[in-house]
This record gives sequence, C-alpha cells and structure tokens, in this order.
Amino acid sequence: MELTSRASVRWAWVKVILMLALPVLFLIGVLGVVPATSVYDRSHQVPLECTVRSAHLREGSKRYVPFRMIIDTEDCGSVSIARGVTDANHKEIADSFGAGDRYEFQVGKFELEWWGPLGQKFGGSIVAESYRKIDLSSGK
Repeated sequence: MELTSRASVRWAWVKVILMLALPVLFLIGVLGVVPATSVYDRSHQVPLECTVRSAHLREGSKRYVPFRMIIDTEDCGSVSIARGVTDANHKEIADSFGAGDRYEFQVGKFELEWWGPLGQKFGGSIVAESYRKIDLSSGK
C-alpha cells in the first residue's frame, strides 16, 4: 500500500509539472518562432502575380501599423501592403490599383506557403513587402 501511495504522489507531481511547463514551453516556442519566420521571410522573397479586383484602406494600430492597404485579387485572395502607406497618400495608392490590372507582389516564402493561407481562412490577408505593376503590353 505504501508503494501505491508513493506512485500516486509521483504521478500527481508529474501532472503538475507538465501543466506548468507546457504553457511556458509553448510561449518560448512562439516567441522564438515568430521572429525567426520574419527574418526568414525577409531573406526569402518570392514573386506572387495577381489580378486586382479592388483596393481599400484598413486603419490599424496607431502605434505599429497605422495604415494598411488591402488589395482584393481574383487569384490570390487578399494581399495587404503597409510599407509606405500613410494618411496622406493612401487615396493615391488605392487609385493606382485598377480593376483587372496585374501586379507582382514580393512575399516571404513562409508567408506565402504557411502563414498567409492560414490567415486567409480566418479573414486575414497575405502580407507583401513590395509590389510593382506588370505591364501586359510588353510582358514586364
């Protein structure tokens, strides 16, 4: 009976330690993985060609990303651009995206293959670092 009691106490301590350790390990994993994927994406950019439907401004956090342009596309879902979008120029940027225009967006490889599709399932968008209009008449 003494042996069974000790085994029960040990198992109870193992459960307590696991309950405390798993959230901590998860948090450490998230804090390590998220910055690593950002660094990876900056050095592994891939082109994504999309046909524009429309573009509109989405206001965000006043501190981190105050303005984000959301480009709805026919073939890539939603693509967002934050770099260079300000309160002063957002209308001009939105007007530059005409319906039917083709654009090449530079997107991080992890963003394109994993994070973007996951985010789009929940109403998010793929985040592009830069973009350029594709001139259909010359193929560039």
